[in-house]
Amino acid sequence: MLNILNPQSAIRNPRSAIRDPKSLSVLVVACLLILLGCATAPPQHPSRIELAGTRNLRDLGGYSTIDGRQIKKGLLYRSDHLKRVSRRNAEAVVALGVKRVYDLRTGKEHERDPSRLAEITSLEVVSLPIDCDLIDPYAVARRILGGDVEEGDFQQLMIECYRGYALNFTSEWSSLLRDMAEPGGLPALIHCTYGRDRTGVSVAIVLRSLGVPQETVLEDYLLSNTFWESEASRLSCFASCASFFQTPRSEVRALMEVRPEYLEAAFAAIDEKYGSFEGYLQEGLGIDEATLERLRSTLLE
Repeated sequence: MLNILNPQSAIRNPRSAIRDPKSLSVLVVACLLILLGCATAPPQHPSRIELAGTRNLRDLGGYSTIDGRQIKKGLLYRSDHLKRVSRRNAEAVVALGVKRVYDLRTGKEHERDPSRLAEITSLEVVSLPIDCDLIDPYAVARRILGGDVEEGDFQQLMIECYRGYALNFTSEWSSLLRDMAEPGGLPALIHCTYGRDRTGVSVAIVLRSLGVPQETVLEDYLLSNTFWESEASRLSCFASCASFFQTPRSEVRALMEVRPEYLEAAFAAIDEKYGSFEGYLQEGLGIDEATLERLRSTLLE
């Protein structure tokens, strides 16, 4: 009999459960219990703002730049999607002073989960759709459930996505920096769905534009793992269970967490094509020194 507390232990041949109704039913129940299990609340952190419905809402103020200045607090925020935010909490976002929200989700994501901030507040929501055409969610799901995953497949997929984020959306990143450099462009909040990958790249570009060291940028990027750990653990466990343990949790987690290799791949792609981050700003994004100085004078102290 399949042990519901350790369903993998009773399946030496994962597909055998399909032929055993009792084992299959217990495995299904086990997977559902994993999926329905309550994720723990994200841990407290000095940069994280407690707001029901979010896990990754953070103030980017306080980071130091190479020239000894600091990002002012209360001017730039990053977050996961705010679809679960109530009217009261939406007003709390407004109370942070946010004037403009940059939504990096695609049109399909907008249709599925419209921004509640646009519905219930007067905040300006700017759509800057960023996507990775290498990832088809349905194809990925089929591969996971069918056990069609080799070691490192999904990590390499994410690395290629990050290279694409940096190189294929230069007009979007240029618009983001130009908007924030103009009067009235701040305070601003940047978000995608999880506030992790696309937001991670956008924030990394902003921080490096301000002169924040790459090591600090990476530290900020990796903080997303801290706030999403319980969810990543639960969902990767469920996905592995649903595949009859043909797909290891470690492979699924490559899609659900941020890794140094991902952001480093984006920066490497920039260096390969433009020679340096400064070259990327000037040639790739078309950001001149005057725009950079306006951005820095507004955000730094």
